[in-house]
Amino acid sequence: MKCILLTGSALLLDLLLLSLLVVMAIGGVEDQFLSERRSEDFSFTWNKNITVHGTIWLPSDGASQGSITVLVHGDGPSGRTGDGGFNPLINAFLDRGIAVASWDKPGVGESGGSWLDQSMSDRADETRSAIRELRERFEDFAISAIGFSQAGWVVPRLSIEDGLDYIVLVGAAVNWQDQSDYFGKIRMEAEGKSPIEIEEALIQIRANDDIIFNASTFPSNLGDLTEDRWAFIKRNRYEDSTIFIANLTIPTLAVWGEDDLNVDAMNDVEIYKKFLTVSPRQVVLIPEATHSLLKSTYNYQLFDQWPLEKQEEWYVEGRSAYAEGALDLMTDWVLQDHKKSKAKYVKR
Repeated sequence: MKCILLTGSALLLDLLLLSLLVVMAIGGVEDQFLSERRSEDFSFTWNKNITVHGTIWLPSDGASQGSITVLVHGDGPSGRTGDGGFNPLINAFLDRGIAVASWDKPGVGESGGSWLDQSMSDRADETRSAIRELRERFEDFAISAIGFSQAGWVVPRLSIEDGLDYIVLVGAAVNWQDQSDYFGKIRMEAEGKSPIEIEEALIQIRANDDIIFNASTFPSNLGDLTEDRWAFIKRNRYEDSTIFIANLTIPTLAVWGEDDLNVDAMNDVEIYKKFLTVSPRQVVLIPEATHSLLKSTYNYQLFDQWPLEKQEEWYVEGRSAYAEGALDLMTDWVLQDHKKSKAKYVKR
């Protein structure tokens, strides 16, 4: 009998642990969906005749903190949810009472135009147009912008006059050439190249790029590089956001993951510490975090490099895949003055 009781207790314990794991897993998986969230379609026009379409997700009834944030995407043909990659972040913000707006980049999803035709100044104008539309709908709300990676050349161009109350920059790049060099350096280190080999390769790559992107017409035999992408790089390859950082008038949180494989986080942190003078400001380097502030167990330069088991792990973890404190840091920043407005949503 005693043996049977012990076996039953062990079985019960196993079942309880299994139930706990299932509950935890379901909690993470739920972060991957937005279909049950309150939402509204929205659109805006920029550059005179290009219409961009997106979604505004709203907190549960009564949960609003009088705050809405816009997501400003990084490089590539990103839709409003970043192919689902933004879903855990959006859900985390909604649970803090923060509304979230995001849109399909031009030429993606329902939006007209083409993101490959844009300069970083164009991207800033596009963001201004979105903010104007949101200010009409949420006139009493605090509006913030969260810019990722390439948006480091976009969001710092905005000013307080554009209607923004707060900025969050995640893995923001500063200098286009430096970012390109760093990305290539990390890739070559992973291939086992020595420091001397890497430096020699970078010198050669820079020389080749000068020839390729200073050409007046699209060169042939560039492999997978399309003419549109060539024109996009040619248009933007001398970008440097230092002057815009120095002139920022919007309270700014700039945050990087210490293990960033895409931009030189250590270097860019020092630039922001030196040139960002707006108050309040906060410059943060999160330990054991990636370019997008996930835990470093998810550290790859490109999503295409993620093994299937890592994709499955991220899917189950949901918001828990973010580095410790990263989501709280961002949500706390954009809620700084939430007490000044408890207004209801202004709808047209």
